[in-house]
Amino acid sequence: MKKMVVGLWIIGWGMWVCPVDAQVGTKKTPDQRVEKLLQEAELKYKIDDDGDFMLGNRIDEQRTQLAWILSNTSKLGTIEIRQIWSIAYRSEEPIPPKIAARLLEQNGQVKLGAWQIRKMGNHYVAVFAAQIAADTDKQTLLLAIHAVTSTADEMEKELTNKDDF
Repeated sequence: MKKMVVGLWIIGWGMWVCPVDAQVGTKKTPDQRVEKLLQEAELKYKIDDDGDFMLGNRIDEQRTQLAWILSNTSKLGTIEIRQIWSIAYRSEEPIPPKIAARLLEQNGQVKLGAWQIRKMGNHYVAVFAAQIAADTDKQTLLLAIHAVTSTADEMEKELTNKDDF
């Protein structure tokens, strides 16, 4: 089986990191189910203060894309859901209507996940996020990471022609 995620690399601390809501000095425990799958896949990652997993995907020779796999899950009835997300666009101003319309348009074309606009600290960001079963298998996790990072990177390139995330 080919690896779904090509060239995952560890995220340097010098890169832009999302603000966290955790109290200073309090580090949350990462979900061991995710850690086990990432280790089985031999992927490099870091764990942030929220207990979330940060990793990067090498899209091609020139481009990379950051992703977060959340340890916190949510429930919908008996289904436990985990979110994987990646940033494609960041601004100090609210997301311009033309960009928001483009993101909404693409939501109808993707197979897994959707665009969301969030306020993180002093920035507005467009993130591509997918929800998967919290107790997923390795192959599904790798496929979701690939889908999220490649979709976010494609949009980042379209909107900014940069590789910031």
